[in-house]
Amino acid sequence: MRTWKTLVLALLAVMLPALAFAGPVYKISIDGIIDPAVADYVKTSLERAETDQAECLVIPLDTPGGMLDATKQIVQAMLGAKVPVVVFVSPQGASATSAGMMVTEGAHVAVMAPGTNIGAAHPVMMPFGIKYEPIAKEDVMMEKATEDTAAWIRSIAEVRGRNADWVVQAVKESASITANEAVAKRVVDGMADDLPGLMKFLDGRKVKLGDRAVTLKTAAAAPEEVAMTVPQLLQHFINNPNVILILLLLGALGIAIEFKSPGLIFPAVLGAACILIALVAPQLPVNYMGLILILCAFVFLIAEVYITSYGFLTLGAIIFFVVGTLMLFQTEGVANVRVSFAILIPLVGFVVAVVLAFGALILKAHRAKVLSGAEEMVDMAAMAETDLNPTGKIFFHGEYWNAEVEGGADIQKGQKVVVTKVENLTCKVRKA
Repeated sequence: MRTWKTLVLALLAVMLPALAFAGPVYKISIDGIIDPAVADYVKTSLERAETDQAECLVIPLDTPGGMLDATKQIVQAMLGAKVPVVVFVSPQGASATSAGMMVTEGAHVAVMAPGTNIGAAHPVMMPFGIKYEPIAKEDVMMEKATEDTAAWIRSIAEVRGRNADWVVQAVKESASITANEAVAKRVVDGMADDLPGLMKFLDGRKVKLGDRAVTLKTAAAAPEEVAMTVPQLLQHFINNPNVILILLLLGALGIAIEFKSPGLIFPAVLGAACILIALVAPQLPVNYMGLILILCAFVFLIAEVYITSYGFLTLGAIIFFVVGTLMLFQTEGVANVRVSFAILIPLVGFVVAVVLAFGALILKAHRAKVLSGAEEMVDMAAMAETDLNPTGKIFFHGEYWNAEVEGGADIQKGQKVVVTKVENLTCKVRKA
């Protein structure tokens, strides 16, 4: 019995120090476009993890790409981190595309879930998502950007001890591979089905932090979520290309309504606010040619309200709107960031419906009988301003008119009369 107690105490003496130094495991998620808000989210989360002496920071990642500047900020923060950073490409079906691959390679430990893929990191895209191939002298700057990005990601892969040749291929040739292939080619460090599986994979793994090595203790860890701050959430929401496009469209409609019905004020204020937010608040660089095409489309739509173009202005607006939208975020330094067709097509349908509704209202107004001036007075009530015996003055809609009673009867001042017709600026009236 004494022997068993001694053995248990000896085991506890060995295990307790290890358990005592196991810090919390923090988790943040990158799901969507990598933009400055995401970069700030990663940096502030790393600072918290370092302050709390966390065991590691886990980043489940699923992204189509994003801004190169924001990506570099994230990778630089990872390289200088005082706690291990683990990027987990998940869940199944997720991808670490373009900027996502670069973030993955910057992590101390890179893990992928089954059914995920990584790669396609070419930094320059043509307006419609077509792969760019430098063929002319004016494309030299784009080629330089590609070479610079390739050299940068090679240096990151070499620091992390991964396959530098393949990541360069992903940048120059948009190569992409599955999770199994990524492990086989040493592009990532391993695979895990889910977060519990990731914790088991990480447990006991040695990670180099600067000039020292640490051993991860994550077997019993339950990752704690670190949420975005409200400013980060708002900025990330506004940086969504679909949100920017919707704001531009709402702004244009608000301005158009104000043109159609001057004096409402609220639609104009709301429209101007939406346009300002869409143009000023986002941190995504835009293609100015795409922006000009979208603005031209809005001008065409407003002109359609006043000009009979038999639909040609509307057709031109739709073409300019679609082409401008596809070009809007295709700029150097931003990859795989574009408006979703699932959003674009309904928006085009909405614009067409609004234009048709305006057209129907205008057509109805044109077909209605136009009454103005003297014609409008017929059968309307007025007030006798003087005695009518049988002539005198009446008051109608803020104006004084000469009047004559039909049949020669007398009408006293203050009595109501009805206008029967107007001849030579004299109203023929009868008693109401």
